Amino acid sequence: MPYRNILLALELSEREKPLLKRAVELAEHCRARLHLVHVDPEMSGIFVGSLNMDLRQLKMKLKLESGREIMNMLRVEQRQVESVSLPTGDIQRAIRLAAKEKEADLLICGHHAGHSFLGHLFSNAARFIDIGGCDVLVVKL
Repeated sequence: MPYRNILLALELSEREKPLLKRAVELAEHCRARLHLVHVDPEMSGIFVGSLNMDLRQLKMKLKLESGREIMNMLRVEQRQVESVSLPTGDIQRAIRLAAKEKEADLLICGHHAGHSFLGHLFSNAARFIDIGGCDVLVVKL
């Protein structure tokens, strides 16, 4: 089955560089568009009284840092992607929305070695298995 739109979900850890490389190679092989998504956590429940910054500034700072990290990963790999999404909030909802918006037919996410695979699968990746029309590929990091 040829894929047309591949969505790569990133946590932005150093261990994900091979994940990006594999996603790029698969997209090139399938002649598919590659879309990246990283979900920043919702900050509304965080107390920032001790910080000299309001919540809007903190959210913007995190988003800028996430974007800069993704751009650094892409520059090192010298790869182009179709789009980069940096939503904030619930990871499941954000990934589902990104998959729908990008018409993704494959979602790629990483699995950190050393964690129980089934524990990881059922706590994270399984939430995405039922995205309509979208296969899920979990890659060991």
